[in-house]
Amino acid sequence: MTSAFSELHWKRNALDRFGLPDIGYPVPVDLLTDTVTSGGEIPFADQLYWLQEYSSLGERDWEALEPAMLRLAELLSEPDDRESAVVAGDSWFLELKSIDLSAATITVQRGDDLLAGIQSRPDGRLAVAIYRALDAKSIRYLLELSCNPNEHGEVCMRPNNWEYALDQAFHTTGALYACGKGEAYLSVWENGLGNVSDGSKNEVFTAQRSISPTPLNLAAAQLGTYYMLSTDNFI
Repeated sequence: MTSAFSELHWKRNALDRFGLPDIGYPVPVDLLTDTVTSGGEIPFADQLYWLQEYSSLGERDWEALEPAMLRLAELLSEPDDRESAVVAGDSWFLELKSIDLSAATITVQRGDDLLAGIQSRPDGRLAVAIYRALDAKSIRYLLELSCNPNEHGEVCMRPNNWEYALDQAFHTTGALYACGKGEAYLSVWENGLGNVSDGSKNEVFTAQRSISPTPLNLAAAQLGTYYMLSTDNFI
């Protein structure tokens, strides 16, 4: 997806009708003319996907876009009061559920904000809790780390998805670079969120242990929309 976007503003009656905030909604520059000449009717899934791509760059104010992203995910889904749900594509599989952030966790973070937490299921596949609206880079992390094992049960020469995720998250150079740019990155908290390996505590992250995950339907809609509309290969 191109990073070149223009912004369109929905009419007030449309915003009120769908409960959407009054912001500039991104449209890829190469689709702008067709969008305008067609009357500006944009499917909710396309708008959410464009917001995911648009918000992934570090210079974007992703928090200002978050209410629109979560509302679009709500419009694309039905309420789901289950405690957990498996979501999967042709090449990936993960379980959405609440996780214990005081245990070993891999996180998707943006600055000092917790976006998602990853833990191991008993079978080595991934259990994921999503806490915020996810940009495209964050979703790519989750889908790539949850790729299906080969016929020997291995994932990219690692015994399972959890070991593969740990291997990727320990690449701290890339994480520091992404953090400095304001983009999403992976971190490993071997002793629980906020507990640093030297025995100290990062109170900013410790305080986020009490955050509740977004409802399952919003989490699944975010992942599913990106997976269906993206041209990325998650194998």
